[in-house]
Amino acid sequence: MEYQLTMTECVVNGTGLTLAVTGSIADPALSADRLPRPKIVLYFSNGEENRRLPLVLQNVSYIQNRCVFDGRYTYKLPYIYWTTRGKRLPGTLTLHLSYGTDYVENAAFALAPDALLPDGLRYEVTAGDSVIYLTALKTPAWRVWAGRCVAPFRFLFYTANGLLAFCLTPWFLLEALLAFVHIGRWDPRVKSHNPLRRVLGHVNARFSRLARYKPTLSKLYKGGMICLYRLFCLLPVQKNRVTFISMRRNDLSGNFQFVYEQMKDRADLKLRFILSYRATAALPPLVLWRFCYACAVSKVVVLDEFTPLIHALNLRPQTKLIQLWHACGAFKTFGFTRLGKPAGSPQPTRMHRNYDYVTVSSTFCKRCHSEGFGIADEKVVPTGIARTDVFFNGDYARRTRQGLFARFPQLQGKKVVLFAPTFRGTVKETAYYPMHMLDLEALCAALGDDYAVVVKHHPFVSERQPIPAAYAHRIVDCSDDTELNDLLFITDVVITDYSSLIFEAALLKIPMLFYVFDLQEYIRERDFYFDLQLESPGKLVYTQQQLTDALLREDYETDRMEAFTRKFFDHLDGRSTERIVALIDRALGE
Repeated sequence: MEYQLTMTECVVNGTGLTLAVTGSIADPALSADRLPRPKIVLYFSNGEENRRLPLVLQNVSYIQNRCVFDGRYTYKLPYIYWTTRGKRLPGTLTLHLSYGTDYVENAAFALAPDALLPDGLRYEVTAGDSVIYLTALKTPAWRVWAGRCVAPFRFLFYTANGLLAFCLTPWFLLEALLAFVHIGRWDPRVKSHNPLRRVLGHVNARFSRLARYKPTLSKLYKGGMICLYRLFCLLPVQKNRVTFISMRRNDLSGNFQFVYEQMKDRADLKLRFILSYRATAALPPLVLWRFCYACAVSKVVVLDEFTPLIHALNLRPQTKLIQLWHACGAFKTFGFTRLGKPAGSPQPTRMHRNYDYVTVSSTFCKRCHSEGFGIADEKVVPTGIARTDVFFNGDYARRTRQGLFARFPQLQGKKVVLFAPTFRGTVKETAYYPMHMLDLEALCAALGDDYAVVVKHHPFVSERQPIPAAYAHRIVDCSDDTELNDLLFITDVVITDYSSLIFEAALLKIPMLFYVFDLQEYIRERDFYFDLQLESPGKLVYTQQQLTDALLREDYETDRMEAFTRKFFDHLDGRSTERIVALIDRALGE
């Protein structure tokens, strides 16, 4: 890869580090249908801990077979590291560049004149051969003593403000009641039309004008949870207790089920479960009580999904937190990789940072997940994904096929097309899929009676695909139940878009079609960890007509599937669960 990089700005301002980079990459293969986006990752290391963070690229353009780009972002230095954030160890910064299938670690870059600008107070920045050195400066004694002298007065001032606001709360309430009868005025920040919410909003708005602390229900909920957790921390950690916590399922399924099956007969362990499909901010009091107790007394806590509440807790060093991330491979970007994108984790946040271990399917995924979760590389372990072990179990495959055909006899003898897209939107509450983009009636009419279609939408999508009455005997909607992995055992062709289902389908060598009508928009808003146009294990189609034609011609472009599988799976032996259990045992012994 022929590239040029120039760091035009490296400025320290207090605890902020602003970096700006410009660059270009030569690409003779550029065309209107193929416009890869470059990615720059900043690699920090201080000898004890490392971190990967993306550089947000604001402008990317394509001029005469060259990709030209520039990016700029301000990073909070205390959040670059986590476990060593209090030590302020000297560290280094290098750039990693990826473009299409090319990836360059420690990419060479030029330093523009006067690019380095330390503030002389907290950090010093110097440059070497394509490396930036960060050195924390010793705080002058007078600043330390000044801070210590001011702190008590600041505390007294804020306390007095809070007490005054509390004493005036009845007056704020009276103001709200008078506003109801048009004698007084609502605070301009109150927008709700609900009477109770208007009253509470007015009181809160008036309170927050005086008090530094701005009370909200979520803060009160979080504060109560932290107090409850600290109370339970008076109890000793149970060295043989493993607690599984999931906020995406009410039953024992997925990765948890496979791990539990291997550990359930061990008399030396206490296995406990907290399973709920409710939002973590709305847990019932009893479940919240169990949650705090489990986090306080368990030696190992195992997650399978983003669980915001646990990141508000300062877990004791004796407790080890393991994330069995539910998705295979590394497809859509998530977490800190989405800096500057909708719903991306902002850099100054505690989220994800306290994982002790994260399990992934391959060595390639290590750098993707360490970047996404904001954790050190060595905390990401390529054990494989437990629930994929069934794909290497012939007896399970046979029983599953028999069970599904008994349940859906109309699929027997047909070429089964599984339509399993992911959702659009940023979070569970706003998730949707544009149902009008796939006309099932037209698809079934074009394919003929030899084909049947199974629809499986993402669990976050509440709307259901309309099933035309004329083809109800050839269409099955399994969105509300049935394990997605199990459906693959009766599937002949997968239609998806950006779902991580592609990794499981690749294990079974099932042909795939990627119906990506909004690809460029999706890349701008979400993006991927690999170049989908170059490395997809199946054919990309952009209209329903192209989709139908590819199905009729059986044009699936499966030639990239083997390389794709090798990239995203280190182990193809059906023993991922064993490696995960060994990792849990290692954590129990630490």
